[in-house]
Amino acid sequence: MSNLEIFDKLKNIEDVSLLEKIRNLLKNADTSEVYQFEQYELDMLKESEEDIKYGRVIS
Repeated sequence: MSNLEIFDKLKNIEDVSLLEKIRNLLKNADTSEVYQFEQYELDMLKESEEDIKYGRVIS
């Protein structure tokens, strides 16, 4: 997922509580440290992207 896609998703979020949590995560993030995902985490992200793409979500 590109940065542009992430920004598009973020700007469409209407849940204020979720946006607050995201803001707090970003505020507390140490930007000098790069996190390396484990393979199982990458697999989970790919699966969740497919779920979103094919509408397998619950609102």
